[in-house]
Amino acid sequence: MKIIKYITLALVLLNLPSIGLFTYGGGVGAMLSYATIFMLVVYYALEKKTTPNWWIIIIALLYFMIGALQYEGAPMAFIMELIKYFIFVIGGYELAKNTSTLELFVFFLIGALSIGVEAMSFTNDYGRYAGFYLNANVAGFICIYGYSIIYGLKSSTLKLLGQFVFTLMGLLTFSRTFIVIWVLLNLISLKVSIKNVRIFGIAFLIFSTLLFIDQVVGLNNPRFEQLKSLVSDDQKVSSEEISEDSRTETWAQFYDQIFEAPIIGSGYGTFSGKINSMGVHNSYLMIIGEAGIIPFLLFLVYMARLFFKSFMHFKKAPYLIMMTISLAVFLLANHNFFTFYYMTFAAMWIQYQIYKIDNEEEELEEEKLIEA
Repeated sequence: MKIIKYITLALVLLNLPSIGLFTYGGGVGAMLSYATIFMLVVYYALEKKTTPNWWIIIIALLYFMIGALQYEGAPMAFIMELIKYFIFVIGGYELAKNTSTLELFVFFLIGALSIGVEAMSFTNDYGRYAGFYLNANVAGFICIYGYSIIYGLKSSTLKLLGQFVFTLMGLLTFSRTFIVIWVLLNLISLKVSIKNVRIFGIAFLIFSTLLFIDQVVGLNNPRFEQLKSLVSDDQKVSSEEISEDSRTETWAQFYDQIFEAPIIGSGYGTFSGKINSMGVHNSYLMIIGEAGIIPFLLFLVYMARLFFKSFMHFKKAPYLIMMTISLAVFLLANHNFFTFYYMTFAAMWIQYQIYKIDNEEEELEEEKLIEA
């Protein structure tokens, strides 16, 4: 059973179907995509059945069904996306329930290391690296989510390893969202233990490693030049350069379309680049833009619930609020919550960890009442 579990986790968390598509073409990509679904079905069939994830099922059902009302693409493509996603949600939730913090850390660590391998072996003129995830901003999410996980580990050695690897690999994506969340998470970590201030010392070693990589392979990235200028207090870098290609400018191009159809949206694929050439790069705006206000509000309630519950359990599991923040903020810069399965998996994993802690506390309260 563990072999099936780890193969399925690799397919989902290491983005192997997309790698197959990019490297070997549509045939291999489709084969790995269907292999992912097949392995999830096998895993679900063999694993003990528990309560399904009604939150995600209802949100997804509303999103797909309302979005389908004005869908203008190929019907068969939509139906296959729908079927595959619901198989993933049902089977993937059971997988998430049986995935430990350490196992999740290992898979995200492997995914993050692929960014470094690409930077050292397959340099490009673009100067941003994504490893298995093909998109640098998505790779930034993997690194910051993995970084959050380390605060749930017991081993100090693994924590230090994770801090170094996830930070360095995250910087190689040159994602501004990654840097902002990284600073925020480290400030939160000081509440957990003042000893976590060491990361700001480790940051010097990490930046030195980044400079070494730049010397060896030539990162050729304007954002890295801006970062070096900021560190050296070079006045040549302006705020306009740093905020260039801002996500807010992209979002603004879709506001009018949202206001034109706020109730049922503009149809599946219109905000995620499936119908139009450009996506909104924001999962919240994608949901309201494609399927209207109802699934949007329900999704906001879902994310707010994760945030509130993880905040309430901060003392027992501080990593949950960090993971929730990482997910919630990255969804502001990415419109693939229903497409990139590892993002949905990340949300479901947080959700189940919260559920487990709630149950443990309820059982403890019941035991106290019995003893009284």
